[in-house]
Amino acid sequence: MGPNKGDVIHFDGWGGLGASAVLKAIATRLKSSASLLGEAATVMKAGLDKIIHVDCSLWQNTRAVQKAIAIDLNLPQHVIALFDQWDEKDDFDGVHQVARGPIQHVKEEILYNLRDRGFLVIFHNGSGRYIDLKDCGILVAGLLGKRVLWTSRGRFSLHSNDIREVHERKLAESNVSIYADLSSDSILNSVRHLLQVEAEEVAFYSGVLEPDMSTKLVMECILYKALRGDDYGINWGTNAANYWVCDGIIKDATNGDRSAWEIAEALHSAMHLEDWHQVWAVNIRDAFGLSSKEWRHTNRWISTTHQYVATVKVPPQATSFFVTEAGSLIDKSSSMILRGDMFGHSNRSRLRVLHLSQCTFSFSSPPFLGCSNLRFLLLDHCKDKDIDDQMAAHLDEEDEHQQSKMGHHNRTCFEELWVLDISYTEWYWLLSEEMMDQMVHLHELNVKGIKNATWISHLGPGHVARSNSCRPRNLGKLRVTCCEITNQASSFVEFPDLSTSSIKTIALDGCVELEKLAHNFLPLLLESFIFVSNVAAKIKIISFQGCTQLKSLLLRGLLESLVEVDMSHTAIKMLDLTAMQAPRLNKLILLGCEKLRAILWPREWKKPELYVLHIDTTDARRVGEDKSSKKEAANGDTSVGSSSRKVLHGDQAVVNFDFYISLRNARFIRSLLHDRLGNRVSVEISSTANISATYGFKEASREMPTGICGCKQPVPTVNLQKPIDNLYMDDINTHFEDILQVDDGDRDASDGGDAPSFIYMWPCPSNCLKPYSAHCYISVQDEMQTNLHQGTTTIIKEASGITLPDFVHDSALSLHLHDCLSITSIQGHASAAIDLSWRILWWCRIERCPNLEGTIFTAPRTRDNIFRSLETFWASQLLKVFYIWDWDTSLFQPSYNSFENLKFLHLDRCPRLVHILPLCSSNSNGCRSLKTLEIVCCGALKDVFPLDSDSTIVFRRLKRIHLHELPKLQRICGRKMSTPQLETVKIRGCWSLRRLPSVGRHDSTPPIVDCEKEWWDGLEWEGMEANHHPSLYKPIHSHYYKKALRRTSLLR
Repeated sequence: MGPNKGDVIHFDGWGGLGASAVLKAIATRLKSSASLLGEAATVMKAGLDKIIHVDCSLWQNTRAVQKAIAIDLNLPQHVIALFDQWDEKDDFDGVHQVARGPIQHVKEEILYNLRDRGFLVIFHNGSGRYIDLKDCGILVAGLLGKRVLWTSRGRFSLHSNDIREVHERKLAESNVSIYADLSSDSILNSVRHLLQVEAEEVAFYSGVLEPDMSTKLVMECILYKALRGDDYGINWGTNAANYWVCDGIIKDATNGDRSAWEIAEALHSAMHLEDWHQVWAVNIRDAFGLSSKEWRHTNRWISTTHQYVATVKVPPQATSFFVTEAGSLIDKSSSMILRGDMFGHSNRSRLRVLHLSQCTFSFSSPPFLGCSNLRFLLLDHCKDKDIDDQMAAHLDEEDEHQQSKMGHHNRTCFEELWVLDISYTEWYWLLSEEMMDQMVHLHELNVKGIKNATWISHLGPGHVARSNSCRPRNLGKLRVTCCEITNQASSFVEFPDLSTSSIKTIALDGCVELEKLAHNFLPLLLESFIFVSNVAAKIKIISFQGCTQLKSLLLRGLLESLVEVDMSHTAIKMLDLTAMQAPRLNKLILLGCEKLRAILWPREWKKPELYVLHIDTTDARRVGEDKSSKKEAANGDTSVGSSSRKVLHGDQAVVNFDFYISLRNARFIRSLLHDRLGNRVSVEISSTANISATYGFKEASREMPTGICGCKQPVPTVNLQKPIDNLYMDDINTHFEDILQVDDGDRDASDGGDAPSFIYMWPCPSNCLKPYSAHCYISVQDEMQTNLHQGTTTIIKEASGITLPDFVHDSALSLHLHDCLSITSIQGHASAAIDLSWRILWWCRIERCPNLEGTIFTAPRTRDNIFRSLETFWASQLLKVFYIWDWDTSLFQPSYNSFENLKFLHLDRCPRLVHILPLCSSNSNGCRSLKTLEIVCCGALKDVFPLDSDSTIVFRRLKRIHLHELPKLQRICGRKMSTPQLETVKIRGCWSLRRLPSVGRHDSTPPIVDCEKEWWDGLEWEGMEANHHPSLYKPIHSHYYKKALRRTSLLR
């Protein structure tokens, strides 16, 4: 550890063994306060004043590595809290656990903490690849006194040579790599000790406490694998835990809180059993099988190959017996005939595990028939010696029953089975209804390559005379891999009724003939489901509705017929659809999925177009439906949409909405950003939060007298409670409070040329397209801010920056965005990557969205006829918006027909608004249809339509102008504008505006101008020749045309 040594040191142990234990021992010694003389002096001499121990043998991700470093350094709690905040953010961003990386702010904190300190990081790397700790904040290159000691070994990671070569290439970043020699006799004598140390670590990592887990038990499980020889044809990933439990090595917990299966799975996940170097099986057998009677298990666990099976006789003390094909390239056409007397002591046999690969024996009288303690039976490519291949191909189930009569009176070997694994073995009788009734203790059933799939129906309820419960009753796992031949009438086409079973895991591979998975046929306790197809599958409907325990789902392959998926009321957290191709999928139902955080869609070119999308993450109330009842099934009511009928939005059933999205957290919208809808829609987005209490918004119910427009309109009022962090709201509150207190007599003071002093606003035109388009409703509870108590500005900003999904830009005919705290931008994440032309948007209303900020609509990526269809735009109470439309005219100019259909433009109470819509010469047809212009209480507004030239814009159809309390307004549209059909002008509080638009010829009806007399007297005029003269207008003035100014400042 001196200054001339390497900065990054890798320790590989003794062929992989002992490396992790050595690193732990080093960390314990160097960090122990008891070793103050020797080790402490060594540490001080090396200039190391901090030892950081990072044990990530059970690999999660590099963020977990960084968190372990931060905890070891005892960083402040607000820094540690960032890990939970970023994990929550990544949940909604759809980032898988393994892909979650370090946090930049935490990295900076670690760098700052260690900047002047010498340190040694002891790192257990369980990722299988090189991890550069620099990304986590550990900088060592070229710096004295800053070192890393690491290993990629541990938990019996005994890799083969080719994998070791890969590791060596990854170790190029290490200055020193240390390997201990295994060839010497002294090291070989220590193998047992090294194995025991490794086993002790694995027992700890399993999370199971003694006496249910121990070093001795782990050693027994390791030896069980080592005694399998080269273990060709043995799938340890699938059956390791099954072998250990069925052989009796692992038992149920002593206190009954964990089953043997759970303990075995925990142990299996804590160790590496794959890709062992072949020499290690020999070393372990030499170390334990030959050096101590305690571990002499050769007569208990028997393994043989076809070459020697003829000479093998299973002893009565044997508990496991394996017959496999020798060699890595197994010839599936070869087969070994088993002698009838191989299990000579079968009646007294203790045999519990039987693994037969490519064996031939009599199915009517198998040699293991009397093994009454059999718990595990695996048959792989086995044949009936009484039937040749041609007969087997035409053998039906009835013939098989007739053939099996010889074994009718002695079937005890099957009655106690816990695991049955049968692959490419046409023994239909073993899967018959009669046998399923006898295998009452069966825990796991794996069936692969069976041509006749009618056996699957035998898992459902029995006949009326029998019990109605599914059989086997204790079945927990079901794996079915269908034969490649799919054109047979007996293929797997209908899923059995497993609704009353206890199955938790179902995996279907290659079941291409299956057309429907109905929710009322699936087990209520289902936790994991896999459906894989490498060819085009026929499945059309997949429904997990009501499977409240379902947490894991994998749909993979070509599901070209799939049209409906219903995940309602499941516990799914991330719905990952990236592995499937479902071009016809058009209906996705996710109601009552309160744990759902993200949806990962297929690649862009494989992404389906949805016509129905129902999502509700706010409530997990169960659908009022008895799944055990088959009445609905009899009536054919198994449609995916049935769950939708039970949930209401206001007084409307959710099923009435084509797209219904109700979210507990607005960040879920990120999953919908690039979603594609098959229909054009009317979009409504709102929040369930109490915006009135927070921002002072309130809708009054009182109506006002009829105004010029001839309509009664509710007067918008406000809650007089002072809003938080809003300097403008006081002025708005006081202004509308004054309006409401105006005497009724003053409102009607219109005689003698006087105008009413009461303010009114024209009502927003109704959305006429709503009944004729698909309806999309999005509701957000706005809870996300409550989860961000501490952290940097970056994380809070990233968590709260919510934009609208792409389908709003692409497919919305109308948009009503109101009462929403979460939405900060209408634009997408990257405006250059999506179309922001809004060509089909016809009606748009945005109101009471206090966090919508900046510019609402920006320029698209290319010059286009933007907002060509827009007729109505209404904006109200947008406290942080500066511009409605804005762009740099030197970079973008709308095309000729942009905004050509805009008829109604209204804005009120947008205190920071500077301008509304820039016009330019290229857009000469813009606003040609505008009839109504109304702007109320926008104190910062300077221009309505900024113009890029001195030309005169003609608003040929503009009839009504209403401008109220716009003290900074200087121009409506450039210096000159023409309105030949103008009828009504109502202006109050616009003291900086000096010009009215020019009107039609002098012989036309003059427009009525309702304004303050003092303002009228100060106007500027061009003259009669320009149709801009006071005589061309009819002014009227109120008795109270100017309110007394405040005596105090508005800023306080």
